[in-house]
Amino acid sequence: MSKQDFIEESVLKDFRNGISRSFMQTQITLEHVFYLDKKKWAETDPLASWVFGSADRQMLFWMMAIDPIREGFSPKTASEYLQRDRTAVSKELKGMHDLGFIYRNPKEGFQRYYLPSEMLIEQAIWYAEYYVEKTLTATEHDARRQFFEFRAAEKAYFKSAEKRADDAQ
Repeated sequence: MSKQDFIEESVLKDFRNGISRSFMQTQITLEHVFYLDKKKWAETDPLASWVFGSADRQMLFWMMAIDPIREGFSPKTASEYLQRDRTAVSKELKGMHDLGFIYRNPKEGFQRYYLPSEMLIEQAIWYAEYYVEKTLTATEHDARRQFFEFRAAEKAYFKSAEKRADDAQ
């Protein structure tokens, strides 16, 4: 490596580190907004209170909104999907059922499977739209846009370099 290559690599590394740190500050702001909003919703909405009670519950909520869900999720298929203990997942599914967020599949042979209530689906759609709006608003900051653009260019460069290496073999 020449002295010039070292200097260019050092400048690029410093630049990447700087925009990464600037991006991180915008991410902290975004996460803080999410935190405060979730906290506020959990105080007034039973679904939000239950869902935002843990990261496991949040993923269970999203799992139940999968499309197409077909016959639904049994405790076994849910625990496999989540890669969690079946007993704990079964208990959380029962809790969601008791609160009316999900219901048992009435189809013959699938009564052990759970399906999402319309309210759960509506809340998932609402939250997805909320998330996009907040993320787009945060992305208006130059620091976020610059880091996304840098990472896209970096990814394209490494992909191109990998392809050149494969072609050379």
